[in-house]
Amino acid sequence: MYLPNNTFLQGGKYKIIRFINSGGFGCTYEAEHVMLEMRVAIKEFFIKDFCNRDEKTAHVTVGTQSKKGLVDKLRRKFIEEAKALFRLQHPGIVRVTDVFEENGTAYFVMDYIEGHSLSEIVKQEGPLPEARALKYIRQVADALQYVHEHNRLHLDIKPGNIMINGQDNAILIDFGASKQYDEEDGENTSTLLGKTPGYAPLEQIGNDVVKFMPATDIYALGATLYKLLSGVTPLSANLLASGEELEPLPTGISKSMRKAVTSAMQINKKKRPQTIPEFISMFDELPLQDSNSDSEITTLSADPNLESENNAHTINGHEYVDLGLSVKWATCNIGSKRPYDYGDYFAWGETETKIIYEKENCKTFNEEIGNIAGTPYDTATLHWGGTWRIPTVEEMQELIENCKWHFISKEEEFCKGFQVTGPNGNSIFLPAAGCRHERVSQNSVGEAGNYWTSTPNPDSFRHTYQLYFYLPKGKMLHDFYKLNTDLNLNIDPYGIKDQDYYKIISGYRFYGMSIRAVSK
Repeated sequence: MYLPNNTFLQGGKYKIIRFINSGGFGCTYEAEHVMLEMRVAIKEFFIKDFCNRDEKTAHVTVGTQSKKGLVDKLRRKFIEEAKALFRLQHPGIVRVTDVFEENGTAYFVMDYIEGHSLSEIVKQEGPLPEARALKYIRQVADALQYVHEHNRLHLDIKPGNIMINGQDNAILIDFGASKQYDEEDGENTSTLLGKTPGYAPLEQIGNDVVKFMPATDIYALGATLYKLLSGVTPLSANLLASGEELEPLPTGISKSMRKAVTSAMQINKKKRPQTIPEFISMFDELPLQDSNSDSEITTLSADPNLESENNAHTINGHEYVDLGLSVKWATCNIGSKRPYDYGDYFAWGETETKIIYEKENCKTFNEEIGNIAGTPYDTATLHWGGTWRIPTVEEMQELIENCKWHFISKEEEFCKGFQVTGPNGNSIFLPAAGCRHERVSQNSVGEAGNYWTSTPNPDSFRHTYQLYFYLPKGKMLHDFYKLNTDLNLNIDPYGIKDQDYYKIISGYRFYGMSIRAVSK
């Protein structure tokens, strides 16, 4: 039924290493990106009840003609969902990096996460300590809030769909059951609806998820918390609705934790917390200490200057902070709603995101264009309007030279980056969003930041100046970038020393990078 080991896809770009598992929508494989020598996960559209595979050619066909229309429709949705998931850029969500059609079916490529699912961890270790369970739940909740902000429900939250990586952080996977809703709260796209017993609420079991309501995911999140604390799979919503009761949580679990589980798992969806922040607010503020933390890592919330409501004002509906410099700096990247989110990625001079960032599809790569600030090529101006624009290289250099830069790791937000404090004491946060390109995007997210300026390199019209920074624990990545810069780019025109964590470099325009807007 599944692809054999050592099968090649995309003309040898990917090689199947092993079959991992199968679900309602298809098969998941561990694979290798051959050129990068890097492991990835590949999901294949293959509905086992309807599809057949030729053992010699691997070509997939539909078993009966009567099901062909349904399978074609689901395959199209599979591809559209992969494209939509590619745009969900959050450190707590598995990243989709490629999508393609082959063998009569469709595939999408994701990060391969080294680690174990929470289901496996609880099976091996039993109930988790409250502080550890809360840490994971908060991280998943942050990812879910980001999903909900994009009018999407996950609809299959459970311990088996939450991976814990090598840094002991939770990663939300498997959006195969997710749904997206339009602005009128009507269903826009949908996949096969997940109905995992014990985690699916009553309205999901009854196929009654027709309007956008975060409370549906919150039920599953509460059920997952129950599993982590008790080691017991919760009863199905049908049994709870019939009068049966959950086994009590172990003694020693805090009152706030018990209340959170009980509230989230209410049968009546209107009686549950209606938003993720409402759910999280039910927990007592427990300090989350990481014994392996480096001394240079601090808690982001410890600095009140980073809270936008204290120092931020708005221009055309988007918040900015006055750092005491020549321009006002936005509090978020283009495409994000919070300082800790990565936002979208854009090739220089382009105003729309893409699946693949390469020379061949870059509209400005071979164009001799001057400074694009405030022009139709300016992504910030187009997306935010008003007086917003991309900063010039001089304004970016001012940010480097006149501000204090402090490396920050915010555990609850699962985010790393730099707190940049201006001469007047106000601060912004620049997340390590990395960049988008087939050769390097896998390695830089969470460890480095790339932010476009509006200023092209006058010595090479295919290059543009950017702010580049790497985190203290990303020295190997910095060495890679330095090699890549020495070989292909025009090295730092400002002579910043190599040991500095942040600098101005000149990079190819076709890379997908972050944009932090400014305004006079």
